[in-house]
Amino acid sequence: MTLPKSELKKSPFKLGLIGFGNIGRVHYDVLTKSGQLDFVVQAIADINQPTISNIRSYGDYRELLRNPEIQAVSINTPPNTHHQLVIETLKERKHVLVEKPPALTVAQCDQMIAFALQKEKVLFMAFHARYNPAVEAARSELKGKDIRKINIDYREYAPNYHAVNGWIFDPKVAGGGVLMDSGINALSIVTFVLPELPSFAIDNAKFNKAGGFKTETEAEVSFSCGDKVVGTIVMDWMYKGPEVRKVTFETDQDQYTVDIVKNTLSKNGYRLMSVDAGRDVVDQESEYKGVYQNFARHLRLNDSLTSTKELAFINEAYRKAGLYSIK
Repeated sequence: MTLPKSELKKSPFKLGLIGFGNIGRVHYDVLTKSGQLDFVVQAIADINQPTISNIRSYGDYRELLRNPEIQAVSINTPPNTHHQLVIETLKERKHVLVEKPPALTVAQCDQMIAFALQKEKVLFMAFHARYNPAVEAARSELKGKDIRKINIDYREYAPNYHAVNGWIFDPKVAGGGVLMDSGINALSIVTFVLPELPSFAIDNAKFNKAGGFKTETEAEVSFSCGDKVVGTIVMDWMYKGPEVRKVTFETDQDQYTVDIVKNTLSKNGYRLMSVDAGRDVVDQESEYKGVYQNFARHLRLNDSLTSTKELAFINEAYRKAGLYSIK
């Protein structure tokens, strides 16, 4: 949606960041170093209270929420805290962006959505993979096409990004493993590219935990969407080769592949678009810049952006395999 010029000229929003770990720093860098003009970081809250010149710092997030200057809050803490923090932020009558996964269960998300509506504040669920240029191109290219099959292939070596004893491998904190953390991004690509797709139904789910890990490090799930579409998602967190993050959509005649590592969209093996095919890691700066551009757009329209299809898929896959106790 294109906003009127008068809307685009409005002053930047004053933003508070809650959580300043790995992903919180990614958000901060995009907000302060990418040239974006929609937000000014007013304050940061983290239990390890950071010291940053010209930005107010809190060790207790409640102090940030009580700051009357802050209009919107970005939550970048472990997933098991998201539900509570979103509710508390809305109680303070502030808009809120929450990292993926937005919560641990669909029931928690539904509560957050209803409360945001009650408080007349924007709730924005940040599925950053949707803002990869190749994903945007795929949405346009596949509009109106009759998709029959969807295949998701994600492989990476998670210890490159996370300490092996970190919260990401604790299901009570993260809500799951590779399917919850990486799978929700992959699924968000599907739901964005095909917005009219019926809800997912899980046909079969298999998981494996590498030695010493409490969460699944491998996942293989087959699914269907209505009567016409079938698909698979295959993920591996212990893969030591070049990273793979691909989503393939098939019609009766053609195959379209979104590669979010390479920033490419291909049709039957030939590139339809390419931003930087030489990349070997995801362009997080570009994705998160898109996140905040869209967040600002939704704030100016006073319109929330939420989705629970992805989390419903994950919760049901875990139930199907009896892997975690999902309430």
